[in-house]
Amino acid sequence: MKNPKTITGKPKKHKVVLPLVSLLLALLWCCQPRESQKVVVKKDVERIPVSVALVSNAAVRDSFSTVGTVEAFREADIFSESTGLVRRVSAEPGVPKKAGEALFILDDELATARQKKADAHYRQAKRDVERYKNLYSEGAVSLSAYETAQLQLEESDAEFVAATRKYSDTKVKAPFSGIVTARFVEQGELVQEGKKVAQMVDLSKVKVIIFVPEREIVKFLPGTLLAVTSDLYPGKDFGGKVYSVSDKAGRDHTFRVEVVLQNPTKSVFRSGMFARVLLKGESERQALLVPRVALVSGIRKPELFVVRNGKAFLKSFAAGMELQKQLEVLSGLTAGESVVISGQNELHDGSDVVVIDQKKNPVAP
Repeated sequence: MKNPKTITGKPKKHKVVLPLVSLLLALLWCCQPRESQKVVVKKDVERIPVSVALVSNAAVRDSFSTVGTVEAFREADIFSESTGLVRRVSAEPGVPKKAGEALFILDDELATARQKKADAHYRQAKRDVERYKNLYSEGAVSLSAYETAQLQLEESDAEFVAATRKYSDTKVKAPFSGIVTARFVEQGELVQEGKKVAQMVDLSKVKVIIFVPEREIVKFLPGTLLAVTSDLYPGKDFGGKVYSVSDKAGRDHTFRVEVVLQNPTKSVFRSGMFARVLLKGESERQALLVPRVALVSGIRKPELFVVRNGKAFLKSFAAGMELQKQLEVLSGLTAGESVVISGQNELHDGSDVVVIDQKKNPVAP
């Protein structure tokens, strides 16, 4: 006789297992394409958009261009050499003054009295010397008495010079012809000797301070003519010349050079402005150029990103002449290579990139 439990148990087991297996297979089949789709989308998102330009050959001159800072040809802090109340002020910022013109007048009552007293002593001593000289020639006085009168005259003369200087110091004067840029005291204020009272600059000529690398410094001799331009006055060329060259380089191996030029009417250049200085070469030659904006580091150790097969690779190169918007490539790059000029801040060596804009390097630098 068959066991009823065994016969009734088998169908129940099959009814439970078969639906579970079917459900698992369906889940695996549904999940497989979705996983592949996620991987593809993730790969596209990781590509960084960049703009590139081509390394190209161009005709250039052996010139040198750099940006410098404009400074006044002469600049001075003006100090009071006397103590007293300010009686009159003639130093308004922005007002031109001639050399020796009074900027401030201090109370001079005591200084005037000292000068008069010293003047009287000097005139008296001078008369005494003349009298003793006549008496000595007649033998009426001794030589020592005559010499004493001469010493008193010299002493009176020194006192008169000092008193005259003190009187002159009650007028604070412009040391050179220029423009007042700042005033630090007001009328009625008590100033002490040595107090700074004003500032002046001479902008009839200006200096452009530039720093030239050692490989270019041999071209900058005193008197060398240069072109000076400014973004404030596009298309206008101001002629300048090398005024002085430092004999000692800084830690970055550059030398300080001062370029002097006559400031046009109405003071086109002001102290603190930027100006570009250009030393023009005489002949043209072919050179390999790369945009300056492609650099990701300083000019001393130039590096940039090169794009190959959808990837950006960090590459160093040797830089030569510096132009306004390009750099000469001496070695490390070849013509036709694509370099990143926008978006490099997001890159690292080997990053996946997508080129959204490609520009050809301009022929004229």
